[in-house]
Amino acid sequence: MLTNNDLITVPQAVALIIMTVLEVGLLSLPREVATYAESDGWILVIIAWLLAFICSLVLSTLIRRFPGETFIEYSQKVIGKFLSFAIGVVLIIYFTLATAIIIRTFAEVTNAFMLPNTPREFIIIAQMLLTIYLIRHGIEPTARIAEILFPLLIVPIFAMYMIALPKADFTELLPVFNTPIKSMAVGSLYTMLNFFGLEILLILGPYLKRPDKIYWTMFVSVGVIALIFLFIVIITFSVLGVQPAKQFIWPGMTIIRMITAPGRVFERLDALAMALWTIASFTASNSMYLAGALTCFHLTKAREFKFFITILFPWVYFLASLPPNFVATEELRHIVRLGSVSVGIAVPIIVLLLSIIMKKKGETA
Repeated sequence: MLTNNDLITVPQAVALIIMTVLEVGLLSLPREVATYAESDGWILVIIAWLLAFICSLVLSTLIRRFPGETFIEYSQKVIGKFLSFAIGVVLIIYFTLATAIIIRTFAEVTNAFMLPNTPREFIIIAQMLLTIYLIRHGIEPTARIAEILFPLLIVPIFAMYMIALPKADFTELLPVFNTPIKSMAVGSLYTMLNFFGLEILLILGPYLKRPDKIYWTMFVSVGVIALIFLFIVIITFSVLGVQPAKQFIWPGMTIIRMITAPGRVFERLDALAMALWTIASFTASNSMYLAGALTCFHLTKAREFKFFITILFPWVYFLASLPPNFVATEELRHIVRLGSVSVGIAVPIIVLLLSIIMKKKGETA
C-alpha cells in the first residue's frame, strides 16, 4: 500500500504537526489564559505543555509499537472489528468538524481584519478549493508544503512581536502564583486543548519514513509549539496588559495592529499578519482534511483515497457555513476541542493499555 513517495521525513512531520497546532492558539490563546489565571496565564502554557507532552508519548508509543500499520488495522487487533469501525466513524466525524471549524475561523478573521465586505461563503469555498487541490496530490506533497511554509511563518511572527518589545511592561506578569489552585488546574486543562492537532499522528503514523524517530519528532514538535505560545502570551501581556488581553477577541492580532515596522517599511503590519494567518490556517485545514479522507480510505480499504476528498467536500462546507455568528463558531470550536480529548487522549490510552495487557504489537516492532 505504501511507496517511498507516500512517506514523510522527520523534518516534514515536525513542520506538519507544528503548523497544524499553531493555527489554534496564535490569535486567541492570550485571551483564554488571561481569563483563567490573569498574570499567571503564562504559567498555564508551561503546565499545558507538560500535559500535551505526556499525551504525545501515548501517540508515539502506539506508532512505535505498530510501525507501518494504520490505526484502524491495529485497533482491530486490540478491540475487535466492530469497536474499531465505530471509532473510525467517530474519527471521520471529528476530522470533518475540525476542518470545518478551522476554515470557518479563517473566514471570520479575514472578514474582521481584511475583507469585511466579502461574503463569508466565498472565503470558505476559496480556502476549501486550495486545500483540495493540494491534498489530492498525496501525503508527502502536503507535508513538503508544510516544511516549506514553516520558516515563512515562524520567522516573521517572531520579528513582528520583537518590534513590540520597546512598548513592553513586564510588570504586567506580576504577581506570580496569585491564582487559586482550582483555577490553575481548570485553566491548564483548557489551555492544553490549544494543542489539539497532535492527533493527526493517529492517521499519518504509518506514513512516517522513520517511525523509530517518533519520540524525537513529538518532543521537538510539542516543545517548539509551547515556546511559540509562551512567547506570544508574554509579549501580549506585557504590551497590551492582562486586563485588555481578556477583552479583545483576538489579542494576538490586536497587538500587531498597534505597531509599525522600523522606517515604516510596512505601514500596516496587520496585512502581513493576515498573510501569515492564511499560511497557518491553510496548513491546518490541509492536515485535518487529509486525515479525514485517509480515515475513510483505511476504514473502507478502498483502492484510492482521492474519492473520499470529494465525498467530504459538501459536509465540510455545510458545517463551516452552519454557525450563524461568531459566538456560535466559538461554541462549535469548543466542542471540537473537547472531541480532541477523546480522539487524541482517551482512545489512544485505552488502545495502548489493552495492547500491552494482551501483548499485541506489530510484526516489526
